[in-house]
Amino acid sequence: MAQPSPPPPAVSLYGDPGAPDISGLWLGTITSTPQTSPKTREGIGADGRPPTYWAPWPLPYTPKYQKIFEDRATAAKAGRQPGDNGAKCLPFGLPQMLVSKVYPDEIIQTPGAVTILVNSTFPIVIWTDRRGHPKDLTPSYNGHSIGHWVDDTLFVDTVGIIGSTALDVFRNPHSDKLHIRWNIQRVAKDVLHVHVTLYDDEAFTEPVTTTNIWHRMSGPGWDILDDGSCFENNVGAMPTAPIPGFSTF
Repeated sequence: MAQPSPPPPAVSLYGDPGAPDISGLWLGTITSTPQTSPKTREGIGADGRPPTYWAPWPLPYTPKYQKIFEDRATAAKAGRQPGDNGAKCLPFGLPQMLVSKVYPDEIIQTPGAVTILVNSTFPIVIWTDRRGHPKDLTPSYNGHSIGHWVDDTLFVDTVGIIGSTALDVFRNPHSDKLHIRWNIQRVAKDVLHVHVTLYDDEAFTEPVTTTNIWHRMSGPGWDILDDGSCFENNVGAMPTAPIPGFSTF
């Protein structure tokens, strides 16, 4: 019996009927160049594209979270990393994985779900089978995401994100009440616009938003999404007693 032919490049074999195809490897605009620490909001990414900016800026923190932000900034000057999950080899979580796109991610479409495979951490699963959020949801790094398609756009609602994650590579804080409404819009064959709005009445005085532009990566060198471990070459993450530089959240 003849084997079925694979789909042509960038064509999903099992996507939801009627949904636009967004499967493939994507790299978005970023907030810092790879392997460097961000120091300001100016500059461009390593590939020449600009970073992603939050609006409004400065972030409209409540007094409590403004102090957390300032304490983290002071600690960073002293060489400590409170609020930086990556320094402890913990998952980055949402929304950082949506907006701080240093490495490419892969989107896979299947009936009832869109899954984003993220470099060196947990995948993001967006359920499109009309389920709701669980009533007894346990907070996690990625939270729980449900979505639905309207024409060329996948609208997503994410809740249940633990407060120990950061908004971005600048380690901007949020509370465990964070509610993310975001969408992935296919604006061209090889271009996605990812609009992200954050709602957090405990941390912000008003919603915060940004748009990240993802471009399809194809051709030699982009055929396989590399795996990796945070512990590789991370001299600060040791499987022993806590060392100076590791602060609790």
